[in-house]
Amino acid sequence: MSGIDLRGLNKSELAEYIKSIGEPAYRAKQLFRHIQKHGADDFQSMSDLPESLRSYLSENTSLVMPKIIDQQTSAAEDTVKLLLELADGERIEMVLMLYERWQAHNRATCCVSSQSGCAMNCRFCATALHEHFRNLTAGEIVAQVQIADKLAYDMGFAGITNIVYMGMGEPLANLDAVKKSLELLNDEDGMNIGMRRITISTCGIVPKIREMALWGYQIGLAVSLHAADQQLRQKLMPGAAHYSLDELLDACKYYREKSGRRVTAEYALFAGINDQPSDAAKLANLLTESDILVNIIPANPLPEAGIQPPEEAVINNFCHLLEEKGLNVQLRRKRGADIQAACGQLRRRQA
Repeated sequence: MSGIDLRGLNKSELAEYIKSIGEPAYRAKQLFRHIQKHGADDFQSMSDLPESLRSYLSENTSLVMPKIIDQQTSAAEDTVKLLLELADGERIEMVLMLYERWQAHNRATCCVSSQSGCAMNCRFCATALHEHFRNLTAGEIVAQVQIADKLAYDMGFAGITNIVYMGMGEPLANLDAVKKSLELLNDEDGMNIGMRRITISTCGIVPKIREMALWGYQIGLAVSLHAADQQLRQKLMPGAAHYSLDELLDACKYYREKSGRRVTAEYALFAGINDQPSDAAKLANLLTESDILVNIIPANPLPEAGIQPPEEAVINNFCHLLEEKGLNVQLRRKRGADIQAACGQLRRRQA
């Protein structure tokens, strides 16, 4: 890889660069569309640019595009997991989820990684097993969506419709790159993904949630809760429990007020850990006045940590108890567990 990665530049940055090398301003818009709308990874394919400019860019800049190392498709053929290698040899995983729907447009969701590991050290997450990792750049995040977009087309869908920052890493620990990537993906001259079709999932970094609220973007916010009392949450999510549950809920309320978007609380059920009626009662008491949607997720097995999902009857009873208390509950359908592509299973390994 040589020079600056143009995939991570927004319009103004690209315009400044084009100006600095003595090219006319309109070349920046041409280049931006090639990179962001069409996912170009080769300057020579940009036939509307002069040969001299293409050669200069090839020698002095780069278009970082991760290499696909491994690809796995679930038995249901509705989930695809990709193992990608970045330019410096770091590896990440990303997931494509396909939804065929009656009486509505089909949906293709890309689950992107924002880091090549994670420092939150959640006890139920395979990503936390990696000791060495780094933040991804905006260009590396955008590239994941572009790869997924082409794959979705190949599988008969009309490209990516939705994006969730729920892959490897804590997005709010790499917030500048995440913000820049979603602005690039939202740009009308790029992939033009609507802000309301983008969701960021976080363990609950309170100051960063409040910072997001001031962006003025209608992005979905999902907060990983997984426990309704501070002591258990600190045990399950040691890196995320620096803030009290009251502080976290206040930040969620602030985000709701500023963005106009309802916040989702992610609650994974772990057998014998947080799945009892008493846990449901605590969760109901915590969230009754919050207008938060509760997303119940049967845990995906992580043998190294002794994590297993509860029995189906326990799951159904837990949801029923929450609904009796007036909470809006959604039970998430499992996808991709057979290829280690479900929540908490990403760990950058080959099959």
